[in-house]
Amino acid sequence: MSASLHCLPENGNLAFLGDEKRGAFEITEAQARRFLAAPNVHGKLNSDVVRPWTGVADLLRTPQHQWVIDFPPGMDEREAVLYALPFAHLRRHAQPAQRRRRNWWLHGSPQVEMRIALAKRDRYIATPVAARHRIFAWLPPEPLPDHRLVVFARDDDWFFGVLHSRFHQVWALRVGAQLREKASGLRYTPTTCFETFPFPWPPATPLGKLTRTQEDQRTTIAQAARALDAQRNEWLGDRTDKKRTLTALYNARLAWLVNAHAALDETVATAYCWPANLSDDEMLARLLALNQERSSRP
Repeated sequence: MSASLHCLPENGNLAFLGDEKRGAFEITEAQARRFLAAPNVHGKLNSDVVRPWTGVADLLRTPQHQWVIDFPPGMDEREAVLYALPFAHLRRHAQPAQRRRRNWWLHGSPQVEMRIALAKRDRYIATPVAARHRIFAWLPPEPLPDHRLVVFARDDDWFFGVLHSRFHQVWALRVGAQLREKASGLRYTPTTCFETFPFPWPPATPLGKLTRTQEDQRTTIAQAARALDAQRNEWLGDRTDKKRTLTALYNARLAWLVNAHAALDETVATAYCWPANLSDDEMLARLLALNQERSSRP
């Protein structure tokens, strides 16, 4: 793109990199169950600091059922030690490799703003930082997302639909950084790929501020997004079949998946008031112009 891109304030505080542990905080499911059942002298439950963890493999392949010890950011050692079994585990496994880090029982980059934003949601959207296919999927609120995921603090189908449309796909492909191995795809970052992307209207626009036409378009996009997600989930089944994964699905590009994405793309094109059959270059030119227009508004 010849013109410089601008981060749009309207997209701020919505997309985040996940938590980066920087230490041996992972535990098995069996260890987690044992910790969760154990009492503490202060009467609090170890569920305060033991939680499921999710990464790229959980999203794109099959669930890994991993858990992590996660003391809340800012918790001091005097309070942490009262969670006896989790603290003892970290003292044995995490502390030796982190002697130079004062708060060794805490994650290295816990992404406090992400935690606050996701705490308000019943579900959230995630996509891998690096992947061959740009896939977005819903995650439940309980698991802590890993830093190799970009997560979005939204739980509405309209937002999911625009993210997973060809418009955002083409934009992210053009502005994302190419990985060293082309087969591995592109790197997606919150600032470059998301905060510069102009939605049909700003994501935080209250429903009461939308026109009747925009309300109808929002509903249509949400319906197409729900249909895409439902069909994918039906194909994935209970996710125990290692041959039925999101990666395998997008490698195969089955006809019904192509049709579901085409239907979604058409609804998003209508919201932009643009033709659905734009070429990639035409689409990028229009999105770039919209980025420039939005960034110049007071």
